[in-house]
Amino acid sequence: MKPDLRINDPDDFEKVVARQCMTLGYEVVMPTKNNPGYDIELIKGKERIAVQVKCHKAKQNTGQYKKFVAFLELPIASNFTSGWFISQSGYSKNVLALAEADREPNLKLGTSSQRGIKWNYDPDLAPGESPEEEKEDDIEEKNVKDEAVKYFGIFTCKGGVGKTTVAAHLAGAFAIMGYDVILLDLDPDRNLRKLFLQDQDSDEDASLYIPPNKKGFSGATITVLNADEWDERSYSEKVVICDCSPVLSENPKYLIRKFDYCVIPTTLNPLGIAKNGDVITRTFKHIRKMNNKAEMFCLINSYSGAQSYEERNKHLLALVEKPIKEYQKNDPKCQLIHPDYVKIRESRALRYWGYHLVDGSPPQLAFKSVANRSAPRTDFMQLAEYLEDHTSITSTRELN
Repeated sequence: MKPDLRINDPDDFEKVVARQCMTLGYEVVMPTKNNPGYDIELIKGKERIAVQVKCHKAKQNTGQYKKFVAFLELPIASNFTSGWFISQSGYSKNVLALAEADREPNLKLGTSSQRGIKWNYDPDLAPGESPEEEKEDDIEEKNVKDEAVKYFGIFTCKGGVGKTTVAAHLAGAFAIMGYDVILLDLDPDRNLRKLFLQDQDSDEDASLYIPPNKKGFSGATITVLNADEWDERSYSEKVVICDCSPVLSENPKYLIRKFDYCVIPTTLNPLGIAKNGDVITRTFKHIRKMNNKAEMFCLINSYSGAQSYEERNKHLLALVEKPIKEYQKNDPKCQLIHPDYVKIRESRALRYWGYHLVDGSPPQLAFKSVANRSAPRTDFMQLAEYLEDHTSITSTRELN
């Protein structure tokens, strides 16, 4: 959201931000000019906050964000308990996605306007929103004709975990089981829609027909829609899977409130594994702030089952599992799906899924059998069956 009155002088903007911070109860200290890394120091009790202030016309980019995060990790910033990045022009989508993926616990991103500071990222709130600032169009629920529709939200806890791939192939598994499925593409990149387009020169038809798994059945369909195209009153499908935006605040709130089940894929990549469980539980918390009914599942994706990796997998899994189990004590509707029950194994078929966009072949899922075997098909069928066993989705089967 653009500020009401743009300030062009950096010194003037710093003074405006300083006054706004004072109204929040902070003592303001203006450091000497050219102080490396921050522009304002805030003090309240044990809190000491380094504030970086930018009055650029353009939205703040990832380079600026990463530079401030790097500053907060330097020894010279060790006296600060947290850092605030305050902008006049807001932040690029990449910055907000990166902030949500990083889940830096001691960092806030805010936009200053005449009305005060609005938090675009706050580790204790859904990014980009304040609980007291809900718009009527966000709160408004669309008229619902049939309560039997089941909603799945596929979220990401960090980039590169296969969110869109999981959403698409879970839809494929449910379609094999006989469910007609709606895939809602909420990700700003719209990759899901591109992957299902029947004609890459037209944006009109993003869908896939799944032949029946047994004789005597007609098969099922997967239809990809944007959020503004979806209306329960106009479709007979009872399973809706949402490929959610990595920035939680960009997902329509009325849809998040509808979610019956949420799936958060992750990997056992050693890079950042120590933070992984904490990031997942923070994602649980963000969803729970808007939806107190959803059952939430963490899924291990790109799993390497080679025997030589067995001990490594156990150790890495324990690092992910510990904070989730701790969080589960207060929220029993959240769980890690143990890979002994279900996991999505790494495979060439999934790695190269989407190659039809390059060679011009029709859209397809990575379920093609090789020597009568398909690891992705087996794994996603097991995931769909697990969700059937642990949810009430089967109540919709007879309605399909």
